[in-house]
Amino acid sequence: DSEYEEEEFYIVASLPPGAISQAKAAANTNDKDADGEQGIAHCALIDVDSDSPLLELEGSIYRGVKDELLGSTMLFDIEVNEAETENMDAKLLGITSQVISFHPVKFSKR
Repeated sequence: DSEYEEEEFYIVASLPPGAISQAKAAANTNDKDADGEQGIAHCALIDVDSDSPLLELEGSIYRGVKDELLGSTMLFDIEVNEAETENMDAKLLGITSQVISFHPVKFSKR
């Protein structure tokens, strides 16, 4: 038995326009797997329990601001049947009432 207790939680994140497409492009340029497939963007969430967490997304740093939502957001895992586009399976993953809005961090010399 482990003395640590695992907890799974979901975070709704708001990023600036183009942040994800830039990270995907950087991952595709920098990382190819053994089969030559496109890479997956590297992402690290730092100090998520603080008032201003940081997100590192493929080398770019973003500072977050937590906001409480009016109501709740339900998060689903959706599988679409390719043969029948009208049929999809949705499994509820979690419910949250918080969102973290991330903004780019600018570094400057002192």
